[in-house]
Amino acid sequence: MPFVRRAVLGLVWAERIVFVTIGIMLFAAAILFLKQSVVVLYGMLVATSESPSTFGSQFLDVILLVLMIVELAYTVILSLRGAVLMAEPFLIVGLIAVIRRMLVITVGEMGPHGTNVTQSIGELGILTGIVVVFVGSIALLRARPPVADTLGADDPLA
Repeated sequence: MPFVRRAVLGLVWAERIVFVTIGIMLFAAAILFLKQSVVVLYGMLVATSESPSTFGSQFLDVILLVLMIVELAYTVILSLRGAVLMAEPFLIVGLIAVIRRMLVITVGEMGPHGTNVTQSIGELGILTGIVVVFVGSIALLRARPPVADTLGADDPLA
C-alpha cells in the first residue's frame, strides 16, 4: 500500500506543477493582451484617419479576451487550492465570449461596411438566446445552497 500512496502523491504533485505552469502562462498572456489594449486605446485617442468605432471594436475585443483569460486563471487557482471546481467561472467565460462575439458583429459586420445584415441579425438572435441561458444558469447556481468541501481523510496531501 505505501507504493500506491507514493504514486498517488507523485501524481497529485505532477498535477499541481501542470496547473501552476498553466496559471503562469495564462497570466502572462493576460498581461500581454492588456499591453495590446493600451496600444489600441492610445491609437483610439490619437486616431485621425480611422474611425473611432474601429479602434473601439478592437479595444473591446482585446479587453474581453483579457477578462476571459483571467477567469480561466481564476479557475486554475481554485483547482490549486483544492477547492471543488465550480461551473460558474466557466459560465462566466462563456458569457464573456458570447458578448464579445455580439460586439464584434454589431460594430464590425453591421457597421457602415456590413455586407450580410440578415445573417448577422440571425446570429445575434441565437447569441441572445445563449446569453439568456448562461445568465439563467448562473442565477440558478447562485440560488442553490453551497456544496460542502469533498476533501476528506482520503486526500493524499491531508
